[in-house]
Amino acid sequence: MILCPVCKHSNDEFSIKCVSCGSYIQDRVPNLDLFAMIWLIIESPSAAFKKIIIAEHKNFVLFLSLFLGTCASFVLMWAKKSGNSFDNLFPLLLFGIAIGIVISVPVFYCFAFVLHSILSLFKHETEFKITYGIIGWSLVPIMLSVVFVLPFELSTLGLLLFSTNPSAYEVKPLVTIVLLGLNGLMIAWSLILVSVGVSIAYHLKFILSLIIVMLVVGATSLLSYLVYSSFNI
Repeated sequence: MILCPVCKHSNDEFSIKCVSCGSYIQDRVPNLDLFAMIWLIIESPSAAFKKIIIAEHKNFVLFLSLFLGTCASFVLMWAKKSGNSFDNLFPLLLFGIAIGIVISVPVFYCFAFVLHSILSLFKHETEFKITYGIIGWSLVPIMLSVVFVLPFELSTLGLLLFSTNPSAYEVKPLVTIVLLGLNGLMIAWSLILVSVGVSIAYHLKFILSLIIVMLVVGATSLLSYLVYSSFNI
């Protein structure tokens, strides 16, 4: 809680103005800076999410959602072993990027809406844009994975990463384990960040936030896999 210096009224820690007298009780955050926020997410997630929550504009969220779509499309192709349907890496790469761009915003909004709906059962007054901002900025590790790890995977393992005859593990087992492990760590990091942000915004215990996030992620992932599998790619 924040005590108003003018009227001494107790306000929510995310309030900009006192609900009693209207005085400013903390600095406004009109916009978020991309590179400064990326560093703050890495250095101090709690401070970053508090800033995101009170920010008037949740900048760059849709930009970050593009990396979620790209990551999701390549993970689906890896899980379904879609490389068996392509003769070389280039068309698979174009297909993965195109699918990622198409599904990024719908998948992001679907996940955000479902998560917000469940969380609203615990705290009704929290706005959707807060959940939207938390999820979006929690995608920073996913962005790092797509920008740095994915290109190395594609250049090192190529079409083998998405194939079964032979598979990447059969040809380069150590490299495959290390690179897939890095991807897994980045995804886990993003899930932890979402849970931290949710626990701060909704005043929930971290373990409860993590359980809710994992359930929604699991349901979204299963639905995405079933839809993708229906196309037999």
